[in-house]
Amino acid sequence: MTETVNILVVDDEKGIREGCRRILSSEGYGVDVAENGKAGLEMVRGKPYDLILVDLMMPVMSGQEVLREIREARRDIATTIIISSLSSHRDDVALCARFGVQGYLVKPLNPREISRILVDLYTKANPRKASEIEALMKKL
Repeated sequence: MTETVNILVVDDEKGIREGCRRILSSEGYGVDVAENGKAGLEMVRGKPYDLILVDLMMPVMSGQEVLREIREARRDIATTIIISSLSSHRDDVALCARFGVQGYLVKPLNPREISRILVDLYTKANPRKASEIEALMKKL
């Protein structure tokens, strides 16, 4: 039996959070959502995630602060982290690359393509789990 891939979506835009939850859940993924970086980090403390999709610019705690906490303070380099942002400025992209993100998506996100994009980025970052994901996709 294939394990469910657990995804956390951290974004201050309710439409993005709920759209991702609906689409990814319908495809068999375990999906949790958080409305800001602080809430997202609380969720990470309580449950391991295979993939985190995090908005770069949020109130309360930014995506950059979330990255710093996960990668440096927690020394977690295994979790696949993908940034979503309105900004495609090279300084933002470079900063995120420094923290070892596996992808950088520029908003607006296309809900019809989000699952395919996340799966592609996740399987590139985790080749060992690629076969598990392929098996899960075939079941759906």
